[in-house]
Amino acid sequence: MEEKQKLSSVSLARLSNDDAAALINLTIDDALLVRPQIGEMASAALSEMEQTGRAFRAQTNRSKKSQLTDQVNLERKVCVDGYAEIKKTVVFESSSRIEPRKQAAIDLQFFLKPNWDITKSPIGDQIDQTAKLMLQYRANPMLVTAGQTIAVDMLMNELEANNAALSVTFKARELEEGRQAPSGSDLRPAATDSYNRFCNIIEQAINFTPNRVILELFIKMDMLRKRYHALQTSGKDKSTAPSA
Repeated sequence: MEEKQKLSSVSLARLSNDDAAALINLTIDDALLVRPQIGEMASAALSEMEQTGRAFRAQTNRSKKSQLTDQVNLERKVCVDGYAEIKKTVVFESSSRIEPRKQAAIDLQFFLKPNWDITKSPIGDQIDQTAKLMLQYRANPMLVTAGQTIAVDMLMNELEANNAALSVTFKARELEEGRQAPSGSDLRPAATDSYNRFCNIIEQAINFTPNRVILELFIKMDMLRKRYHALQTSGKDKSTAPSA
């Protein structure tokens, strides 16, 4: 028996809202071009996917257009650069030939080590972890003295102030996005379900009622899935093709 054709695996759950919306809507665009030739069931599934997928993309685009997004990105970069300067100074001074400076740097490096990659965390975690880090630093006179010894105490002050400013802007953006109803995340499950149904129907068609149009659409959809599979975040994918 000839092996049934299957679409390549892709997990929409491991794609960002932007990438998931793009995959769904590019599939819609390809399918609409050949709608009269794909059969009644596929056409009905396409109508559903078009409705849910377009709404999902529209909401995702509105969220991206927040007036505060650029400010958040700018303020976050200031914090990232500031923390990088602190780490750079600490590493440099840990090799100092002046013993008090070397020891101060070693003490600070040990203190910072658990949070060394703090700026690689999601922005909300970065803000919270930085605030906790600063509280711990201020509560330990030995660390403050070490910071003053190698001239990073001023940098720590700047990081604390910049992180507080970032927190205010980030929360303002969250509030702004929260007022947009429904959210992109709320619309995502319906769009994903519609996409999965359409993929299943096209798989059935290519195996049981194939024609040139169905084959070409299948190939285009498969190429899209392969492209977006490469954009998935790390983690165990529990889905199986054509599920997403």
